[in-house]
Amino acid sequence: MSERHARSVLFPGIGPEGQARISRTSVAFIGVGAVGAAAAEIALRAGFGRIALVDRDVVEPSNLSRQVLFDDDDARSVRPKADAAADRLREIDPAAAVRAIVADLEPGNACEILGGHDLVVDGSDNFETRLLVSDACRALGIASIYAACVGEEGRVAVSIPGKTPCLRCYLEALPPPGEGPTCDTAGVVPSLPPLVAAIAMTEALRFAAGETPAAGLLCLTVWSGGFRSRRLFEQARPSSACPVCAEGRHPALETDAADLVKLCGRQSVQITPRGRPRPDFDALERRLAGVGRVRRSPQLLNADLDGVSLSVFADGRCVVRGTADPACARGYYDRYVGG
Repeated sequence: MSERHARSVLFPGIGPEGQARISRTSVAFIGVGAVGAAAAEIALRAGFGRIALVDRDVVEPSNLSRQVLFDDDDARSVRPKADAAADRLREIDPAAAVRAIVADLEPGNACEILGGHDLVVDGSDNFETRLLVSDACRALGIASIYAACVGEEGRVAVSIPGKTPCLRCYLEALPPPGEGPTCDTAGVVPSLPPLVAAIAMTEALRFAAGETPAAGLLCLTVWSGGFRSRRLFEQARPSSACPVCAEGRHPALETDAADLVKLCGRQSVQITPRGRPRPDFDALERRLAGVGRVRRSPQLLNADLDGVSLSVFADGRCVVRGTADPACARGYYDRYVGG
């Protein structure tokens, strides 16, 4: 057993056999933001065998206060988060098997991206993606861990097909999207995401080592009145009204990807053109170089112009930064990229 993991092996709950199981476990992280970046680093240092990082976004200056795998160079060069995070993890452990996937998880690609992994850690920032991850993992028979935080509150839940309710069963009893706080309205305590990530990855380690993860939905608050935690639905059974657990359906896989998505936490809108044409970066760079500052990498082309920033990805997506108005974002896209 590698000296790198000697202290884990000494812990009776893991031991040599548990560490060997961890080393054979493949985990995919959906979202490499505040929670996902911290969780991915813990996974790498703990010795998980294969790590996939899935993220659709790029590094921005506002990320640097809480997203631990990125630095100022990443933000200035507008690097895709998945690429930047993968490179940082390889610096920590050059022998690690780390794969970056710069993509928007959607119904058409979710099963392909998540398939082949033993565990999925969901650190996404919106309910649509969370339900998509939950439904896809159920369809594939893969265990998943939901980890999220906003304001002063964090949540962690483990979902194992055939053993626990799915995420829909938990979320249907909570305020629906639009009625609770979001990072746009409540911000986030900067020390909270690593705490949520640590709890989620402790459950991931227990799962990989052969232990039974804790049941229910763990909710914790860290600011008003100090640290407090409570566990909801600890004895819950799958809901009889859940289309996944009761009917064997996977609704999130049956819908089309949204054309316009307002991104959480900033003045940004993602545009996904129908058909996802692969952009001609050479032609686009020539066209935009005369009207703004253009930066380019194999995965994206970024242009700062006319008060907004456009990030065009190799898979055809475009993120318009500087506006939260979908109609305005669509106008910029049509004007500079092409409708």
